[in-house]
Amino acid sequence: MARLLVLALLLLVAVRAGGLERGFLLVLLIGALPLTLLPAYPLLVVAAARRDRLLAAGSAAVVVAHLLVVAPAVTAAPSPAGAEQAPRLRVVVSNLFVENPTPEAAGRALRALRPDVLVVPELSERGLAGLRASGLLEDLPHASYDLDRREETVGLFSRLPLTDVRSRRQGGRALPRGTVDVEGTAVRLLTAHPLPPIAGLEEVWRRSLAALAAEAREATLPVVLAGDLNADRDHASLRSLLDTGLRDAHDERGRGLARTWPADLPVLHLDHVLVRDGRGARVVVRSVREVDVPGSDHRGVVAELGVLPAQPIRSRPPGR
Repeated sequence: MARLLVLALLLLVAVRAGGLERGFLLVLLIGALPLTLLPAYPLLVVAAARRDRLLAAGSAAVVVAHLLVVAPAVTAAPSPAGAEQAPRLRVVVSNLFVENPTPEAAGRALRALRPDVLVVPELSERGLAGLRASGLLEDLPHASYDLDRREETVGLFSRLPLTDVRSRRQGGRALPRGTVDVEGTAVRLLTAHPLPPIAGLEEVWRRSLAALAAEAREATLPVVLAGDLNADRDHASLRSLLDTGLRDAHDERGRGLARTWPADLPVLHLDHVLVRDGRGARVVVRSVREVDVPGSDHRGVVAELGVLPAQPIRSRPPGR
């Protein structure tokens, strides 16, 4: 039995390495890979006790794979010079949950976070009314969302004025985009909420993430992409998105093992804030954390960002 379990874990490692996750069960297991590979450690102890070389070799291989998966997630990137003085932008992502029984309480909790930008997947008419009743939207007067004849959508709310506002359809959803000025530096905001990779929707999920990657490549401004991606850092589709130069806020601060879903016992990291530099300006991640949101089945994410503007080119003194 122990050898069969190690074989199963080795197959999961191979699936992750090849980006071969197909079918909801494999997608789920790969998304939770830092957890699903943990049995390799007690199996290595069992192998040593039994003096089972084959079991020991297999278990050791899985342990090494686990460490390779985990190491980048817990290693914080160094902060660039000037990060402490960079103009700040607080971005909050909160999947409100379309069936949230207490959207007004959720709004009060989100208002206490004092976001500059708030991205709300699964925003319904009832949810919007609750956020409005909480007073949250008084602090975030600039908004873009499309609830026309839709049960739920993604809402983009901002303390700062939104310009170049438009909507992009992906996977049957209307996703708002906009640009904010952070003390003289324009930052492009992209929202996301691909459909989940359940039976019948898996290819739609992949295409949605691929479309996000294509859009990110086209952007020239600094980018903040936020939302419920229904994907974790070990999914091939999310890795392809990060290959565009986007950086996960959690990875930047060495918190890549954080989990956001389900809220009561999180096993997957589905809610993300991704950043990318552009036009000579740099987006730095000062901190990131998860928060409880009343009535939601997701934990929210709060990312404290800094926007380092491009340094002006100083004229060189004339030569002698």
